[in-house]
Amino acid sequence: MPEEPDAAPFRIPAEFVRFAVALEPAEVGRGCVSGLLTVEDAVRLAFLRRCDLRERAGDFDEVAGTEPSAPELAVLCQRLSDEDADAGRVWAYLALSWACSRSGEERARLLAELAARGDADVAPSALDPEGAGRRLLAAGRDEFLVGRAASGHGMNWQSGSALLGTDRPEEVDAAFDRAEELVGVAVIGLALNHPDAEAILPRVARALESGGDELRHQGRVALAHVARLHSTVDRRCLELLRSHPRGNEADDDLWGYVSHRRLPWWLWRHHLGERMTWLLRDKWRA
Repeated sequence: MPEEPDAAPFRIPAEFVRFAVALEPAEVGRGCVSGLLTVEDAVRLAFLRRCDLRERAGDFDEVAGTEPSAPELAVLCQRLSDEDADAGRVWAYLALSWACSRSGEERARLLAELAARGDADVAPSALDPEGAGRRLLAAGRDEFLVGRAASGHGMNWQSGSALLGTDRPEEVDAAFDRAEELVGVAVIGLALNHPDAEAILPRVARALESGGDELRHQGRVALAHVARLHSTVDRRCLELLRSHPRGNEADDDLWGYVSHRRLPWWLWRHHLGERMTWLLRDKWRA
């Protein structure tokens, strides 16, 4: 296995990074070279970005296709890191963001480790997390997540298979703002991949209230997935769904997977009415 540097104050998990930013190849390389990423997580993040971009994946293909135990991975990551002198900036943001996401003694320890490094980009923010720290976090989110989503750079918006892997809500928001043709596919992808229903449902609502029949249908499909995977729904989506034709995918999965006491009277009427029709039909045939 490639030797991992010990300069990093701690490791940042891939599952945190994947939702926080849309990385560039040089940034994945820098994370691995600096030790903020394990080699396994560097390969995983490259694989996820390859899925985001498909035929536009470029250097992510090479990183994702390299075994973490292969000696050439360290060489490849070093080369990518060297190609962009600014690749470390995203890691200053991510390191502070990871530290601030912790609580209690762990948070204090991680912030102290960042402050002790003396890094001009992050040490002052780690010493003052409520002031300078919040400003760095806001600026980093705007640049590395929202800004890249707004430009369309974070995903391949011509690839439906890529969009079905969408897991960043900000990508979907930006796609709505740009009126992307395949935004409904991304809403479905978000419903399938994001772990938090509260992050998914506002984007489902935007699809449900749209003026296009296809996007409204995709919103119903996404809402059905949320019901199945998370057993929940919110009031806004229910209000919007009421104007849609009954008997759709969302109606059925809401009734099947969400507690009935949380569902509105009109959905009760629809399903109980259907059940009565079935019972009468069976009795008549008997």
